[in-house]
Parts: sequence; C-alpha cells; structure tokens
Amino acid sequence: MKSGCLERVLHFLTETLQDGGLHGWIAVLGLFTSKVAWCNLVKGLGMMLPTLQEQFGTSTWLIGWMVAFVHSGAYFSGVLATPLKERFGARTVVTVCGLVAGISMITASFLSSLYVITFILTAFTGSAVGISFVITKHLIGGYFNKSVTTAYGFAGVGSSITFVAFVPLIKIFLDTYGWRGTMLLLGVLLFHLAVVGALMEPFAASGSKDGYEAALTDEEQETRDDDVVPSNRFGCSCFTKVYSFARDTFQLELFSSLSFWLVLFVYIVTDITYSAWIIYYVQYTTVSKGFILEDASHFVVAFGFGRTIASIVIGPLFQAVQVVSAYVWLAGALLICAIYYAVDPWLTSYWLITANSFLYGNALSSTSILIDVVNKKMFGKERLGHVVGLFGLSSGVTSLLLLYFPGLIYDLTGDYTVVFSLMAAVQSLTVVAALGVGWRQTRHPSSPNSTQ
Repeated sequence: MKSGCLERVLHFLTETLQDGGLHGWIAVLGLFTSKVAWCNLVKGLGMMLPTLQEQFGTSTWLIGWMVAFVHSGAYFSGVLATPLKERFGARTVVTVCGLVAGISMITASFLSSLYVITFILTAFTGSAVGISFVITKHLIGGYFNKSVTTAYGFAGVGSSITFVAFVPLIKIFLDTYGWRGTMLLLGVLLFHLAVVGALMEPFAASGSKDGYEAALTDEEQETRDDDVVPSNRFGCSCFTKVYSFARDTFQLELFSSLSFWLVLFVYIVTDITYSAWIIYYVQYTTVSKGFILEDASHFVVAFGFGRTIASIVIGPLFQAVQVVSAYVWLAGALLICAIYYAVDPWLTSYWLITANSFLYGNALSSTSILIDVVNKKMFGKERLGHVVGLFGLSSGVTSLLLLYFPGLIYDLTGDYTVVFSLMAAVQSLTVVAALGVGWRQTRHPSSPNSTQ
C-alpha cells in the first residue's frame, strides 16, 4: 500500500519535472523571484505607511495612494513586456530589469521628497518588477503543458514566503534601521532578479502542441478577414500604420472578446481588493481592531501560510480531480474571498482572525493560480504574455483611480467596516463572472476556427 502510494508520488514528480524541462523550472524560479520582489515592494511600503505618514506629516489616503502609484507602475509596464522580450530576448530584459529595480530602490532610500520617491519607485522599481513578472509568467505558460497548474503554484510560493518570512523581517528592519534603511535593504534583495534573469532561455514556438488554442471572437475573425477596414474607415495611411502597429504589437483585438472582459473583471476586482488589503491591513488591525503591531504581523504570517499550502497543493489536486472544470474551481475560490471580506470586520478574537486570514490566503492563492490556468486555456501560450500585460494595464489604471478610496473612507469615518463590506459585495460579483466564462467556454470550446 505504502509502496504503491510512494510510486504514484514519484511518478507524478518525475512527470512534472520532465514536462517543463530545465529552462521551464528556471522560469518558475524567475516568477517566484518576481513575486517575492513585487510583494516585498508593495507590502514593505504598506508596513511603512504609519511611519511615512508621521515622517512626512500627511494623511492616510495620500500615503496609500503613493503605494497605489508604485503598484500601478508595475502593472502599466507589463504591456511592454512581450514586445521587449520579442525584441531583446527574455534573458536580457529580465537581467536589466533586476538591476534597474535594485538601483532605483536604493536611490529612493536617500531621497527626502515624498513625491520624488513615489516617481522613482513607480517609473523604475515598479516598472522593472512588472516587466519581469509578465515575461516569466509567459515563459511558464510556454514551457509547461499538463503540469502548468503545479508550475504556477510553485512559483506562487514566492508571494507566500513574503508574508511568512519577509513580513517579520521587514518589521525588524523598521525597528532597527528605520524606513530609509528598510528601503535600502529591500533594494539589495531586488538584485536577485538580475541573477535569475541571466539563466533564462525563451521557449521555442511550437504551434499547438500544448493542446491549447486561442479562440477567435466574431469581431476578431472579421478583423483578420478584412485588414483594409481601418484604412477605409480613417482614410489616412499614416494613422492606419500606427493603428495596425498598435493592434499587432499589443493584440488589441482581445478587447473584442466577451470572455476576455469577464476574466478581466475577475482579475481587476480580485487584484484591487487584495491590494487594498495589503496597503491598509496593518492600520486596519492595529487602529480599528486595537491589536498591537506584533499581532498584526501574526495575522499576515497566517495568511502567508495559507497561501503557501494552497500554492503547493492546488496543482496536484487540480490535476487529480477532474470532476469539475477550472472555472468552477475558480468560482469557489472567489466565493471564499468574498466571505472573508464580509466576515472579518466582525471578528474580535485573535484566533478567529488568524484562522480567517489563513483561509483567505488559501483562497487568494488558488484564485491567482487558476486565473493563469484559465488564461492559457482560453487564449493559448502565444498570446498569454499579451493577455497578462493587458490585464496588468487595466488593473493598474483601476488601482490608480480607486486604491486611495479605502484610506479616504477611513479618514472620514474612522472605521474600515464599510470598506470591507464594499469589497465583499464587489468580490461576490466575480463568482458570477467566473461561472459565466465557464458557461461560454462549454458552449463554444476553444479552437482555431471557433467563435466565442
């Protein structure tokens, strides 16, 4: 019995390792490092929020918006990742991004203007991390076929380890070296991205060997069948060339797909609610709930453990249980996230909050991984980088417009209950959207000549 179980485990591990190959697992390490860098950047600034607010004598919402700018900068740059990769290669781009991210973060630690710090971190640090994130995620989608869920899950441990290991470390940095020293040390950690980038290789185009094919919408099919429409419509060859270049470079025809919009809605809502949680959670637990900073760090660590377990388990579990589709799995994870936001403001017990944070970590990690799996299934590996980049651009714009809002509500009401209730209501809509995507894909399976 034991030998049979062990044999199945070894067979699964061997099959998973062979699926991506050496360069596939280097891409996993790259996404892991990118996630560590991104989470350390945003979560580190979030933990510095009370200190920065006191240091610069400003309001909560303004500092929160500053973090939102940095977060959005990482998203905005993602749309450039695939064109840059195609022009210069994944290895060169990720290596340079790692160097830029580390140098700019260290430079920001010596500055005395909040606005200049925000600009440096947004334009250089966040952008470099965002480009690396998209490229490495695209590479995983290209290298892995059957084990893509497991690969994304292992890479997702990078986000988890930030909350388990780096949150207590950042707290020690803040207590010992202050916000400037903490920022400098985080900048040094970002250089690891350049080391991983130097090991990367792009995957070779393989047509449809992975079994995933990008589906075309009716609008996409019409556009490809009639390439002269923009010329006739605008009557300007110069404008037509610009339009065609932008359409082909950034795959803008994706916006004509209803399924794309539904998944984009799920992605934006999940990201913005999670980002708000990262930015304001320390103040939410210490000021609104009355816990000390050490307790808040424990809640975040429990969240990190939840993310870690889900990242490791979701891949093998998803591959073993094929009774329901990825869309139903995604809807279930989104539902748990919505329940977390609805319930948490009413919890006052240390252990209940810890358990709730642990469940939220499980659900959020599963959501993040399953969205990537759904994207590859729907759009194919050749368009995956463009999809992730467009998702990031759209989410970045939304974050920039809305992430100051929770801090503003707190400044006006002195409470985060309203914020969490709104987050729960909006997150619940994503459950419907995920099921809607699954229903559409069931009716119109993805194939080169099908329409959605």
